[in-house]
Amino acid sequence: MCLVYGEVEGQSDVPVRVHDACFTSEVLGSLKCDCKQQLELAMDYIKENGRGGIVCYLQQEGRGIGLANKIAAYAVQETGVDTVDANRQLGLPDDTREYSAVENMLRELNVQSIQLMTNNPRKIRELECAGVKITGRIPCIVKANLFNEGYLAAKERRMSHVLDNSWCYWDAAGTVYNSIDEAMEGDYGDGTYDECDVVITKNRRFD
Repeated sequence: MCLVYGEVEGQSDVPVRVHDACFTSEVLGSLKCDCKQQLELAMDYIKENGRGGIVCYLQQEGRGIGLANKIAAYAVQETGVDTVDANRQLGLPDDTREYSAVENMLRELNVQSIQLMTNNPRKIRELECAGVKITGRIPCIVKANLFNEGYLAAKERRMSHVLDNSWCYWDAAGTVYNSIDEAMEGDYGDGTYDECDVVITKNRRFD
């Protein structure tokens, strides 16, 4: 599915978000990932930037492994492993998504080139291999919450996503912590704190 805002046909440098469906966050409201927030940020940016843009919405749940396998991987993650190792323990690939449909959508719209809204170098490579001309990247970074910090850390450390340590915890003074436990040892070491002071849950990075 392709959502178009504004006049993009025949244009160059069109802001485009290639987004994979996430039933668990977008429908059920799960906080274990940043998918829903990234989609919302992308749509807000497209609406506000004045040039229009496109969201290519693909059915590739769980980095392509499907909803049932994704739920199974969630269960494995409860044992303490990250999203990458959970997939591997189940004999599933790290990421099996492909983007040939995006090239077809953009060709149908006669879009000459795009500014891709992503943090994922693999997505850039796959789209370029599919024939999409990418002239720039627009970061789409969401701050971590208490439930997805490990997932975002794994995306940056294991899958090379460009997140600028956004999965870390920040306090009101701007001090960065790698975990809630580390934050507790800092200014919140007395054990009394407001989670809203420790965690910034949403941060736009459209540089």
